[in-house]
Amino acid sequence: MKMKIVALALSMLLLVTLSAAAQGTLTLGQTKTAPTVDGVIAPGEYAQSVDAGNMKLLLSWVGDTLSVAVSGQTSGWVAVGLGSPKMNDATMYIGAADGDKGQLKVQKGTGHRHADADGTPSGYGLREADGQTVLEFTVPASSFIAAGQKQLDVIYAMGGAKSFASMHKERYVAAVSLAK
Repeated sequence: MKMKIVALALSMLLLVTLSAAAQGTLTLGQTKTAPTVDGVIAPGEYAQSVDAGNMKLLLSWVGDTLSVAVSGQTSGWVAVGLGSPKMNDATMYIGAADGDKGQLKVQKGTGHRHADADGTPSGYGLREADGQTVLEFTVPASSFIAAGQKQLDVIYAMGGAKSFASMHKERYVAAVSLAK
């Protein structure tokens, strides 16, 4: 019986470790065309993207505007955290939608928790259709990218419920190399 419990615990740990270790690497440089932030991701709209599991992260950088989009195969919430490879110290943008109506929360990670924070986006769009939720937003790039910075850490996740208190069912990390 003890062996079964240990085997089950090790299996669960391995599953959590593998899902947390899924990582994307992107190179992001300045572009001239900004995406339309409307909750709909058009082909070629963003300069860079990475797929992981049932999610996609997209980024563009124009002047002092960082445009970010995340989509997930969920009718629950999707989120992007900027500035940290973990929830701790990340500024997180969490959105849930019902059709074209959505709610966005900006949170700051502290350990394994988060609370309301500053960092309201310049604009955002949220949409849920056919089991896919999309969050797009823009923020001042200078809020997350300092002069000479070489990498921007990004986390992204999704949950299965529209409740912002529900746990994520997928989460990923992207190490975004910054090009001049």
